[in-house]
Amino acid sequence: PSALPQVRTLVREYVTTSRLNIPNLQLTHVGKFGSNHFYSVYGGYLESMFGGVGAEWLYRPFASRFAFGVDANAVRQRDFDQHFGFRDYTVQTGHATLYWDTGWEDVQVMLSAGRYLARDLGATLNVQRVFKNGISMGAWATKTNVSAEQFGEGSFDKGIFMRIPFDAIFPRSTGTAGNFVWRPILRDGGAMLGRA
Repeated sequence: PSALPQVRTLVREYVTTSRLNIPNLQLTHVGKFGSNHFYSVYGGYLESMFGGVGAEWLYRPFASRFAFGVDANAVRQRDFDQHFGFRDYTVQTGHATLYWDTGWEDVQVMLSAGRYLARDLGATLNVQRVFKNGISMGAWATKTNVSAEQFGEGSFDKGIFMRIPFDAIFPRSTGTAGNFVWRPILRDGGAMLGRA
């Protein structure tokens, strides 16, 4: 059960309804406004549970350890079979994000604040270490205006992750990576859009 809109706790239905699905299918255009200003515009099936449109602007001064970005998305919940249909739930979600390369032991920090998929407001802190071979590992925690009782078991969203680019283990370049995520329990609060 969930006291919030079920944006993640329906995961069982998404992974068991259909043996053949389309978890991601999107068009993306990226470009530059000028020096240090970058943008992307995208649309489609942005992740296994949501599809829609969005845009992102990123300001990254040359050779700086800091960058700042804003993304805005209008999305709709997808049907459980992950084909071409949608459910009734829609939401506008987006975040302002500060990126910081600490310069210490290849540690990077991201702090995002904004509106999540269950319409809750809050912030996410993500700390990761990126090794020379491209492998990264880290942890995140999200706290929103949802109380621990409304959130349910776990009180707030948190977890650890590891990303292994296949280039680090294969003899030729693939451009893909394996992502491993562990969170104590998947709930609806603090759920961020998982777009590519």
